[in-house]
Amino acid sequence: MDDVTDALVRLFTQPPWYFLSWPAVAMVAGTLVGMLSARSAAQLAVVPRTGPGLVGLVTAPFIHANLGHLAANLPPFLVLGALMLRRGPAQFVQVALAIALVQGALLWVFGRKAAHVGMSGVIFGFFGWLLAVAWFTRATSDLLVAGGVAIFYGGMLAGLAPVRKETSWEGHLFGLLAGVGAAWFQYRS
Repeated sequence: MDDVTDALVRLFTQPPWYFLSWPAVAMVAGTLVGMLSARSAAQLAVVPRTGPGLVGLVTAPFIHANLGHLAANLPPFLVLGALMLRRGPAQFVQVALAIALVQGALLWVFGRKAAHVGMSGVIFGFFGWLLAVAWFTRATSDLLVAGGVAIFYGGMLAGLAPVRKETSWEGHLFGLLAGVGAAWFQYRS
């Protein structure tokens, strides 16, 4: 039992893991908000071209509509986030914040009028960043990571198609663009 307690303490108090564990806890809490009050969730969402919708630039990634929405976002956030942490905690924080804010800002400016919530835009950004880093660096380790990411997560690119009105395909697209843009900004020759 002490080993489990020690592992949990390290997970939430020591880098680099707390960069994933605390956002994961916030995602679970945000799911409870979304399930208990759709109105509160909408107030924490990115709502394009509205003043109150700007709060969602910070809060929307942590809000999820239901357990299915959380289950679709939490595992890829943890896996892709862990792969990004290979480059170090400082770079992870810088890139993750850039992706979240750029994706949210693009969504606020260009998105359709709806309450956009969830971590999927950031996840698409992580996906795009990992692939673009491999393209720019051509390092064997980055190419292997990108190959694995493309094989295991490439199917999520179907989320770029505007087929379901309750899915923020715009958030997905802007997240992907933000991730590729962040890698380009960091590694351009």
